Formats: sequence, C-alpha cells, structure tokens
Amino acid sequence: MKIIDITRNAQEAPLYPGTPVPEIERISDVNKGDAYTVSRYVFTTHLGTHADAQSHFLPGSSVKNIEQMPLDRFYGPARVITVPQNALIAKKDLQGRIDGTERIVLHSGGKSYFSKEAADYLVAAGIKTIVTDAWSVAPHNNEKEIHHILLGAEIGIVENVILDGVEDGDYVLSAFPIKIKGADGAPVRAVLIK
Repeated sequence: MKIIDITRNAQEAPLYPGTPVPEIERISDVNKGDAYTVSRYVFTTHLGTHADAQSHFLPGSSVKNIEQMPLDRFYGPARVITVPQNALIAKKDLQGRIDGTERIVLHSGGKSYFSKEAADYLVAAGIKTIVTDAWSVAPHNNEKEIHHILLGAEIGIVENVILDGVEDGDYVLSAFPIKIKGADGAPVRAVLIK
C-alpha cells in the first residue's frame, strides 16, 4: 500500500484573489521556556486544500454546512484523470474516462475549470465527488453557476490539491474536512491510497 499526500501546505498554497494571507501566532513555546507549545491560526475556510459545503454558494436553511455534508463524498474509490491544461474543461474531455467511478481527481496543472456543459455532464453521470488541483472547480467569471450545478447535486468538492508525480489511474481517496459547525467549507488532509 502506498499513501500519496496531495494536500498543499496551507501557508504556501495559492490564494484565491481577495483572500487574506493566513496568520500564525505562537502563543506559548517550549523553546522559550513555556510548559507547552500552542499556536493560533487565522485563515479562511477555503485556504489551501479544502472542501466546499453547499452553503458556500447556495442560499436557504435546507442547504448543508460542512459538518452536514455526506462523509462518503470524501472517502472511497477515485480515478485520477489528466485534462487539458489552462483550459475550460468540456464534456468531451471527460467522456469515456469517468465510467465506473463516482469520484474523480482532476490533474490539470492547476489552471483548468469546468464549463457548464461539463458540470451538467458530471451531474448526469452520477459523480459524487470532484477533486481538483486548481483553486476552484469554476473559472473566476462563472463561479456561481458552476458551483450551483455541482453543489446543488450534493457533489462533494475538494479544491487546491497538488498532484505532482501522481499518475492517472484508480486509487482510494481520503479527504475528510474538519468538522466545524455552520461552516461553508473546511481544510482537509487529502491523500490517495494505491
């Protein structure tokens, strides 16, 4: 068994435009004579490798926060597929490549996003989970529509992983989000198991 860590270091991950830089404050430190080391972290729920909840984009009291998202969205068999880099992912880029899987991990060089056509196709295909090496599943000018399609279908979304050296193929995904009551997203420690 091989465990491949695909989680970005939170302090080194690319920041979505407008996102504040994370802050780390050492409250106490054994190296300075304190009895224990404790740190305080201040960051958004969508820093680095993270999962989106329905409440990230969908309004209403019936949408799920991160602690309510089905856990099977973040664990199980998954397929890594390489898609065109620096492109809008089309339906044709996915056809014949996602059959027989419910979870896909997109290797795009970190700069490819779903078109509406591709998002609709994933919903129709019964995909439960999308993991991407880009900072979002959607292009900056169409975040709302793409997220509405995917989150509206209760598809689990994990964004901003690192897939350097990971080959296409079938793996087991483990990417559980931190349980934070009422949160619209949360950091995850994402791994692929071969």
